[in-house]
Amino acid sequence: MSPVRRFLVRAALALLLVLSALPSTLGPNRAAPTARIVRPTPTPAATAAPAATPSVVQPDAGPTPLSLDVAVGQMMAASFGGASITDGLRHLILDQKVGTVLIFSDNFTDATSLLRLTTQLQRLGREAGLPAPLLVAVDEEGGRVMRIHDGVAALPSELELGARGPQGVREAVAAMASGLHGLGIQLDLAPVADLRSNPADAVIGDRSFGGDPGLVGPLVAAAVNGLHDGGVAATLKHFPGLGGAAGDPHSAMPSDGESLARWAATQARSFAAGIDAGADAVMTTAVVVPGLDPSGTPALFSRTIVTGLLRDRLKFQGVIVTDGLGMGGISALYGLPDATVAAVRAGNDLVLLNSADAAYQAAAIETVKQQVRSGAIAMEQVQASAARVIALRARWPAWAPSLVDLAAAPPTFELALSRR
Repeated sequence: MSPVRRFLVRAALALLLVLSALPSTLGPNRAAPTARIVRPTPTPAATAAPAATPSVVQPDAGPTPLSLDVAVGQMMAASFGGASITDGLRHLILDQKVGTVLIFSDNFTDATSLLRLTTQLQRLGREAGLPAPLLVAVDEEGGRVMRIHDGVAALPSELELGARGPQGVREAVAAMASGLHGLGIQLDLAPVADLRSNPADAVIGDRSFGGDPGLVGPLVAAAVNGLHDGGVAATLKHFPGLGGAAGDPHSAMPSDGESLARWAATQARSFAAGIDAGADAVMTTAVVVPGLDPSGTPALFSRTIVTGLLRDRLKFQGVIVTDGLGMGGISALYGLPDATVAAVRAGNDLVLLNSADAAYQAAAIETVKQQVRSGAIAMEQVQASAARVIALRARWPAWAPSLVDLAAAPPTFELALSRR
């Protein structure tokens, strides 16, 4: 048997062992995940067919509720600085039971080092006894928002990509997603579903497919299907929409004068198209829209917007994830612990802590636990959110090579990977 064949056999066996260890509490109707990714044949653009498997899973914490530490940990996405796992990140995973890690460009140097990183993260997740494989997420939109430049097919901006039509979008995104999947990444914080309605806006701009919801919706759906074809979960962003806002949430809290009626007739349609296509997650963002919430509460902290509009009006039952809480528009108004609590109370399931300070992230997590113990946040809500995140992670498990010892892989594997 050749070295490559031996490696693939070991990889498949390792994945089967991990999947067999998953708890039965991930939902009574969920089929056991398999090592093979089913890639449906792309359909003609006119049909706008969804990916083969629906992504929305009704949350079900199972007969045995999670402990407070584990449940809250599944709602948190940690980040770290530098090209190696820090002691602080180890603490967040092993002790705080954090189940998601968001990676950035400074966390790796090339495809091989990224695969080693995701391998190490999965080992930490297993050591921590997490209820599902640790989730590794990345911002990989294409164009000016690309974190990975080796091992993943580069995409142009959505505005340029959209000119290829829904089928062209689906195929291009699938090729990119296949690279992410091969590097051990299960969740992409993309596609952008914002409508480009403010020509002066520089935050969204060419990151959007355009300004016409009738054209943008099918392209967003195609991007969701493409991510699924490549074996990666999809995240619609930035709810309720940033394309018409004045200001940049990375530096200051933006505002948008959109009315509820106009929002429902325009921006809501592109998000609805992505949801109908089976988007796994929707990202809420920092923008004040008095027409949607007269209180002036920023969208990602507004229960009226997060739960009332996204969960109830648009009927989204997947994972609601926040934009990064370290953005300047948020940090100028809230410390990380208060922002984390506000995000959870609004109805977000997964919080991007977005800080290089592990102690600060841990403080935010502990503050949420205190709120649950006091009754300010219902334990039932935390259990439901954790179950949604766990269901996503069970549906999109890490690829086999990220679950085995890379030292056992033949050199040709890493060489081929770096050239993909």
